Amino acid sequence: MKTKAHILLMILLTLTTAGAFAQNGDQVQFSAARVKGETQGSQKFRVFYSSPEKRVIIKKGTSTVYCDKAKENTQTKFVTATGNVIVIDKKTKIYGDMLTYDRTKGEIVITDNKRVKLVDEEVTLYTDKLYYYSDTQTAKYLTGGEVHKESMILTSKKGYLKDKQLDFEGNVVIDDPEKHRHLESEAITYMRDTEIATFNTETHITSQDGDVVAQSGTYNTKTGDVKFKGDAVVENDDYLIIGDFIDTQKDTGDSYAKGNVIFYSKTDSVTIYADELFHQGNDTRAYGNALMSRPIQGNFENMFYMAADTLHSVHDSTSKETTLYAFHSVEVENRDLQAKCDSLVYFYNDSMIYFYEDPVIWAQGTQMVGRTIRAMMTSRGMEKLYLDKNAFVISEDSLKNHNQVKGRQIVANFKDGKTLDNVNVNGNGQSIYYILEEGQIKNLNIVKCSKMTMTFEEKGSLKDLIYNDKNDSQLLPAGDINKQNSHLPGFRLRTEERPAREEIIKRLRNRKNTPPNLPIDPNLRAKLDINK
Repeated sequence: MKTKAHILLMILLTLTTAGAFAQNGDQVQFSAARVKGETQGSQKFRVFYSSPEKRVIIKKGTSTVYCDKAKENTQTKFVTATGNVIVIDKKTKIYGDMLTYDRTKGEIVITDNKRVKLVDEEVTLYTDKLYYYSDTQTAKYLTGGEVHKESMILTSKKGYLKDKQLDFEGNVVIDDPEKHRHLESEAITYMRDTEIATFNTETHITSQDGDVVAQSGTYNTKTGDVKFKGDAVVENDDYLIIGDFIDTQKDTGDSYAKGNVIFYSKTDSVTIYADELFHQGNDTRAYGNALMSRPIQGNFENMFYMAADTLHSVHDSTSKETTLYAFHSVEVENRDLQAKCDSLVYFYNDSMIYFYEDPVIWAQGTQMVGRTIRAMMTSRGMEKLYLDKNAFVISEDSLKNHNQVKGRQIVANFKDGKTLDNVNVNGNGQSIYYILEEGQIKNLNIVKCSKMTMTFEEKGSLKDLIYNDKNDSQLLPAGDINKQNSHLPGFRLRTEERPAREEIIKRLRNRKNTPPNLPIDPNLRAKLDINK
């Protein structure tokens, strides 16, 4: 017969049974409709049962577990909870079919026949097996999981969830259908307060604005802004950017790139290389060892190069006109023409180039200068050069003599886009040219007249000089030629300033992920060992 004291003891055991549940000595409290002791071999257990009116409740610290049935090993304190398991820890809720607690590991494991669900404020996690640590309020999954946050869904093989920091590994994919964004990586760290994902392995991001590939960087899942490092690539329908570091603003599409930058405009088939580059809408600015390259009418064997301290490209979306401005220490190189000046304007559409501030142009054996120079390009190459004010042309003949012509304006015409055909002088014309006979100097012709025309041989040497009837001419025999009468006022040979292709192409950036279709002279691509 049970005494009152015995009955009271049974009630206490049923409602509040205490035991060591964690290594730190924190206690766990059980509350159940009824409790029963069991023995299995040498092991003893307490089994807690629920009723329709009362579920089994297990409390430990800030964590509370609700279940239909619980079983505790009285020796090891290993706990198993089954049936509609719910774990509540502050703002975190976990749902599953079964829960186990291993005292030796301080680890709670929740499983479910379908999938475990964790809800933590705005984040929801689904997995088939979740490890939870109530002491640190951290969780992890090792067999695949799916995280939902608003319209964003993240999947990965492994996940480690802390208070503010979430780490994901193995086939990490972030999809945001509403924002049309897709990310693929092997590992990322996601900060809940900033909503920024950080990665240090090759990562691909796709959006309606284009594709991005980088080795490391950050991605703002809320705004879409990206900051990439280590061979970063940003690409869309209009352009491609490669650099050591790229910062792209999602809302505006503006990008900042630094370190061995390559910018390729698909619209104009123009490639710009630089140390730094800003791209804002239709405006692109490149700084530091900047270089522009463009195939003439798609011919990669005939590349047009322009080097400068600063390059500024502006595209007018209304007129579809693109204009390139080059500033300071400007050098131009093409297989048939080289140039140097302090500033330059290049209109892509009509292929007009304006050279300013002490410009000088070399075409084969001819040097041309003027206060300003205009150049007209065609599909074949150079068509015309306009030398305005203080124009001066120096042409070298087969004996290395320097034929000269100067005037108010000079127009140089080219044949087949590369060979200097003739030079027309308009106003205040002066010329000095050598008359050769059988490989020797016969005479020096000195002429002054308002208009004159010089024609050239195929290899650039002077063929003939034609001038109008009103002229002042002087024909000197070879023996009377000296330094004073063989140079026009202002004569200055500037051969040492002529840009060399070998120096220009040093500005080409050699990157392992340079696209194979990037407009680069095939010979240079092999020489630079690009993509290897």
